[in-house]
Amino acid sequence: MHWMIKCRSKPGTGELRKATIPAHRAHLDKYPDETWFSGPLFTDDGESAIGSLRFIEFPDRAAAEAYINTDPYSLAGIFENVDVVRWRPSLEHRQRSYDRQEGTQQFIVHCTDVPDSADLRAPLRLAHQEYLNGLGRQVIARGPLLTDDGETTIGSAFLIDVADRAAAEALIANEPYTKAGGIYDHMTIDRWVFGHV
Repeated sequence: MHWMIKCRSKPGTGELRKATIPAHRAHLDKYPDETWFSGPLFTDDGESAIGSLRFIEFPDRAAAEAYINTDPYSLAGIFENVDVVRWRPSLEHRQRSYDRQEGTQQFIVHCTDVPDSADLRAPLRLAHQEYLNGLGRQVIARGPLLTDDGETTIGSAFLIDVADRAAAEALIANEPYTKAGGIYDHMTIDRWVFGHV
C-alpha cells in the first residue's frame, strides 16, 4: 500500500527543526526502499520550512503511522498536525531516479473531494487522465487519495514541477475535475522541495 503523509509544523519551530535535521535524516535512511518521495514544505520564498510531505509504501496504516510517529521531528513536537492518507500512484517515478529540471519550483496540490464524489468524477475521468498525461515533466507524481480499504476515492494529490506558484495554480485550474467544479471540497497548494531520501 502507498500513503501520502503530509505534516504541518507548529509556528516558531524553525530552530528546533534545524537542530533535529541530522536525527531526522538518520531516520529516513532506514527506509530507502519504502520511500517514493520525501521533502519539506516551504513558504513560497523558500525561506522557511512549514512542514513535510512524503509518498511512501508500507503494508498498512499502522506501519505508516509508526514510521511518522518515530520520526525525530514528531518526537521533538515539531508537527502541529499529521495527515496519513492512502494513495495510489499513477506514475512510476521515484525521487532517487527522477531526472530533475533546472530553474523550476515544486508544489504539492492536495485535493479533498466532497462526499460521494464517484458519480461526479466518472464522466470526467478520461479527460482528467488525458490532461495530466499531456503535461509531461510538469507532473512528478500523481494519484488518487483513497479510503484505507482502497475502494473509494476521497481526493487527489499532484506533485508538480513548474516555473512558480502562478504556473501551479494555472495548471490545476485547467485540470478537468477542478474546472468542472463541485468535486473538490478543499484544495491546498504548498511549495515543496526535494529532500533527503
